[in-house]
Order: sequence, then C-alpha cells, then structure tokens
Amino acid sequence: MTTPPILGRRSWIRIRRIHAVVNGDRRRCRTPPAPARYRAVVVWQAFEAAWHDSGCHALAGLATACPGERLYAAAFHLFYADGTVILPPALAANSETAVHHNDGYSTRFTPPEWRWDVLDAASDAMRPWYQRLTEEYLAPATDDAERDLALESLWTAHDAAMARVCKAMTTTARLGGIHSSLPATFVVVILEGQRGDEEADLIRASVDPLVLTTVPELAEHLRETEEA
Repeated sequence: MTTPPILGRRSWIRIRRIHAVVNGDRRRCRTPPAPARYRAVVVWQAFEAAWHDSGCHALAGLATACPGERLYAAAFHLFYADGTVILPPALAANSETAVHHNDGYSTRFTPPEWRWDVLDAASDAMRPWYQRLTEEYLAPATDDAERDLALESLWTAHDAAMARVCKAMTTTARLGGIHSSLPATFVVVILEGQRGDEEADLIRASVDPLVLTTVPELAEHLRETEEA
C-alpha cells in the first residue's frame, strides 16, 4: 500500500494556514482535517492491520489446539456483497492429512472442502469494520445508481486490501510470528472459485511472485485455473 508522504501532508497544512492568515481568518490557523484520500488510506491501513491480527490469532489458536496437524495453508473465500452490504469473507485452513485425492482431483487448494473451512472467530471479530466501511461508502449515495457505483468501489478496494492482508500474514507466518509449527512454505491466499475468471487474478494479487515459487502445488493450481 502506498502511504501519502508525510511531507506532502504537512505542506498542505502549511498552505492552508498561510492562506488563513493572509485572509484574516486566524481561526483557520488550526490544523484542518486531513484530505479525504489521506483519511481513506489510514482507514484501510487500520482495517488491514485488524484483519492481520485477527487472522494470525485464529491460526495460532488452531495450531496450538491441533499439535499433531501440519497446517500448510490458509485462505480467504466466500466473499459476499449485495446492493446494501459487504460482509467479511471466511478464513479457512487445512492440514496435510486432510488433503484428499480422487482421480486426479485434489482438495489441496479448495477451501470449501478443507477441514477448517470457516474459522468463525476471525470473521466475527471483523464485523464492526465491515459495518463501518459499508456505511462510509454507501451513506453519500442518493439513488440506486450511485449506490451500485459506491458498492463497486468498496468491493474493488476490499479485494486489494485483502490481497495485502494475505501477503502480510504469509510474511508473519514464515518469520515464525504465528506459531512455530507452521512450515517455511506456509502461505495465505485468496481462493475464490465462485468468482470465475477473477480467481486467477486474486491468487496472483494475494501471493508475492517469489513466495509462489516456493509453493509449486499452488503455482500448478494457478496454472490450471488460468487454463480452465
């Protein structure tokens, strides 16, 4: 995520103060509210940090509760939005012993068929955030057309934010910050089969290219998805 440069924001504040003095309005010399774009960036940064912490906590609890299982991946799936609301996706996790193979078909990267397909605590903790984002994006809309555009904008921003959450959680896991039992190849990824042609793009967005090279099974899954 690109954070607005601090110097730029301070310059903006100084310009507003100078303009206020020149025009004789000393009340405006106080620091004005940050521009809307800056506020939006701060909100999404906080949202991503909250998801990171909630997701890592859920995975740490799972690893602790199941010491005999070797967790190899976690994934976000079941993204949902309609014309009035966006809801938290599900965080899933799976272990090596829970992967099933049948006539060439593998459940290795199919979250709905994983042993822990929904870690409720992670999503539940994020519900207030989704209510806040829905209200902030949709409140200014005055008709159905504006509401549809606002929700589309929220949906796009949310996809990008969740991709960054995946990368951050993968980094934390590989540095040993979630649980010592997680392997060096552990990965967190968006696996959203119900999104059709978007699935491959979401995988690429949520997994760093260098990380992808360390998970050949995921790279193969991505290739098959792109060719489907």
